[in-house]
Amino acid sequence: MTRFPDGEQSRAVLIGSSSFPEATGLPSIPSVKANLEGLQAVLTDSSTGIIPPQHSTLLENPVAPSDVGQALAQSSEATDMLFVYYSGHGLVDERGRLYLALSSTKPEQMRWTALSFDTLRDEIVASPAKIRILVLDCCFSGRAIQAMSDDHSVISGQIDIAGTYTMTSTPANSTSYAPAGEKYTAFTDALLVALQDEESLSLDEVFRKVELKLLSLGFPRPKRRAINAAGDILLTKSRRTTPLRPMGEVQPGHQFKTRRQAHEAGVHRPLQAGICGTRKTGAESIVVSGGYKDDEDYGDVIIYTGHGGQDTSRNQVSDQSLDDPGNAALVTSYLEGLPVRVLRGWQSASPYAPIEGYRYDGLYRVTTYGSKSSIDGFKIWQFRLEACEGTPMPNERQLTLGDLTGSEIQRTESSEPKGSAKPEQVATTVQRIVWSGPANRQVKEWYDNQCQICRVRIEVPGGSYCEGAHIQELGSPHNGADKTSNILCLCPNCHVLFDSGAIVLTDDLTVIRGGEEIGPLNTHPQHAIDLNCVKQHRNRWRG
Repeated sequence: MTRFPDGEQSRAVLIGSSSFPEATGLPSIPSVKANLEGLQAVLTDSSTGIIPPQHSTLLENPVAPSDVGQALAQSSEATDMLFVYYSGHGLVDERGRLYLALSSTKPEQMRWTALSFDTLRDEIVASPAKIRILVLDCCFSGRAIQAMSDDHSVISGQIDIAGTYTMTSTPANSTSYAPAGEKYTAFTDALLVALQDEESLSLDEVFRKVELKLLSLGFPRPKRRAINAAGDILLTKSRRTTPLRPMGEVQPGHQFKTRRQAHEAGVHRPLQAGICGTRKTGAESIVVSGGYKDDEDYGDVIIYTGHGGQDTSRNQVSDQSLDDPGNAALVTSYLEGLPVRVLRGWQSASPYAPIEGYRYDGLYRVTTYGSKSSIDGFKIWQFRLEACEGTPMPNERQLTLGDLTGSEIQRTESSEPKGSAKPEQVATTVQRIVWSGPANRQVKEWYDNQCQICRVRIEVPGGSYCEGAHIQELGSPHNGADKTSNILCLCPNCHVLFDSGAIVLTDDLTVIRGGEEIGPLNTHPQHAIDLNCVKQHRNRWRG
């Protein structure tokens, strides 16, 4: 069973060697410093981290093995979880034993100047922690797996009983990678992305994400060894109740040269995926970059093709599914009325795409979705997104025919929605805003999207739909509170009847429709409804 560690009884020791004297022949690794800082920030984050900052030790460029020993000794109070991480050079002696380089390590004297993995292993075994986690980001780190699992080792027997989890960046005989110009090493970058997932992931789930990411980029396959239930531990708390991440001063129209810059600004966090989000949280952001032939872009309206079913040449070779996490996230955004950030990329043939790089174009809402047969003949899911109020219309780029391929010319020339040459104009008004804050989502979760009045659950492809209705309306002049005690879970029909006074509640929560009693309101044991709000709503419609 998955669980969070006890933060007060847990410790993290993050070790990294990034700088080495030129005479040693070991190249410096600037990204190690960022590795340490990034991992410490994730583990100690005030809202999603699981370790208090004072229980995390960052040891950059230790000089001697005793420096590491002292840091581990200071973490001997860990009785629940001990998390140890190392990033730097991994060295192997003539007998194939693994050593971890320190800032004063001399390869020709590694047994005296580097940290022996055997020594580190012994220190981990000596810890009183119930769960011991070791993460190595270095060359030949897979040899640590062999050392931990040696059937003839007394240490292995001890550590198996206690429970450990070892994760390494490479197999036993492979090198690790620190791509030039990148902020993090390849392995730790994938690790940080996995740890910052919207959901709380177990160690096993984190490893799977890291593994898939590294293999997709052509890097060596990472390794792991889990004993007992060590892989069930959760290192970060869920972010699913957190609204769209703040982006500082980033406003619609802001340009980014690369996806990496958009990632670091928090506009679109994945470096490759076009959709950021999960079924539970909804879609946080999307990238419109010409990845699918069936996309259509009209500026303030986007017909966005979901994810999945493509080959490496971007041909659709299989059907798409709403079970895909990205597609499921967009369905949730539609059902919950959640806004989605839109980033446009230069690769798109859209007249609204930037000439180069990427541009943040503001917030859009998913207003409908459905399936159809793609240009390549396979089933795809498409989502219609419309710009939210206040989101500016993006500027069209000026292109010449020489800038476009034949297929792009055809798509650009047909960049207006098809329909009547003189469409009928109909004036409409918005009756109400369907709110979707944390309290709203909690109420709907209690009732599993079933209406409290008529008991109807509206099933749609990919999920079910209901609305959160405030009993005492928000804002002036009614001044209701956005809390669970002031919210009902209703179908759209009952929501309209309730908002217009055709349905009211008595103080014992009997439902009155059209002046007649129709039965008791369905209530969840955890849902305490504020009777003052009920009375205020009833009094509004007394006449």
